[in-house]
Amino acid sequence: MTEQQISKTQKFTNARLNAIQALYAAEFSDKPITKIIFQFLNGEIGEKLIIENEKGKEEFITIPDMDHELFSKIVQEATLRKADLDKTILDAVISGWENDRIEILLQSILRAGLAEFFVNPNLDAPVIINEYTDITRSFYDGAEIALVNAILNNFAKVIRG
Repeated sequence: MTEQQISKTQKFTNARLNAIQALYAAEFSDKPITKIIFQFLNGEIGEKLIIENEKGKEEFITIPDMDHELFSKIVQEATLRKADLDKTILDAVISGWENDRIEILLQSILRAGLAEFFVNPNLDAPVIINEYTDITRSFYDGAEIALVNAILNNFAKVIRG
């Protein structure tokens, strides 16, 4: 890959990560999603991620530039289809579970991943699945990774044939 291709690929990954953050933030805000998107695009919020270092202390790391168009499309699509996406998630997890039994971060990852199948209909499903599985791996080290992979993989089979 050329430096330009790597940069473009990284911008797409960063857009996905910021989309997850925006969807997560929307769960705790009474602001319209258009305002949250605007704030992310202007750098008022986002651009930083809190991680725990090896000493157990929180650190802020900067998320480099993202693809603004992909970010906006994912957040808008996930918001527009939220009820349907949540039904897909719940149907895939355990029957009888309510939405509040799934962590908000995990819901945000899954909503963004599922929404991207609609936003990027020509992108190979494994690319979408791998991106969101890798992002999940940066937050979790347990069964959540396999859950995201399985839900996105099954959804890809349904939506893409």
